[in-house]
Amino acid sequence: MIITTARKPSSKIRTFCKHLGRFTGWEYVTRGKTGLEAFADEPFLLVGEHRGNPGSFNFFVNGDPILSIHASVSLDKEVGPGEEPVIEGESPLARALGRATGLKTEGTSERVIRINDKIEFIDKDEPVIVLKVLDKRGEWIV
Repeated sequence: MIITTARKPSSKIRTFCKHLGRFTGWEYVTRGKTGLEAFADEPFLLVGEHRGNPGSFNFFVNGDPILSIHASVSLDKEVGPGEEPVIEGESPLARALGRATGLKTEGTSERVIRINDKIEFIDKDEPVIVLKVLDKRGEWIV
């Protein structure tokens, strides 16, 4: 999966995307003036901003938006490369995020994306990124 941003992201957005890419193993690609259709061959995440901070997370498959999450973000510590995370949770959002990202929803890993009323990116039992979900929508949330 590819992570990209709006056309003119703030430095906070770029830094966040780099951390998210290192946590998940996804490739962060600077978008610049490139249109979204350039990413249509591969699933991608478009990170948007709200008042200069990461605020929207739009997942695309085959160029079509399939999941949109609006959240407030907390980045608790630096994130380095590591093993692929596993998604934990039984909610419709957890299932939709698993389908959208292709990440495993079973098994174990030092890195976990725990989904309940928020989305926590956990490395060795320490939260490194926390998304407080404000809104979600998409065809895969049932």
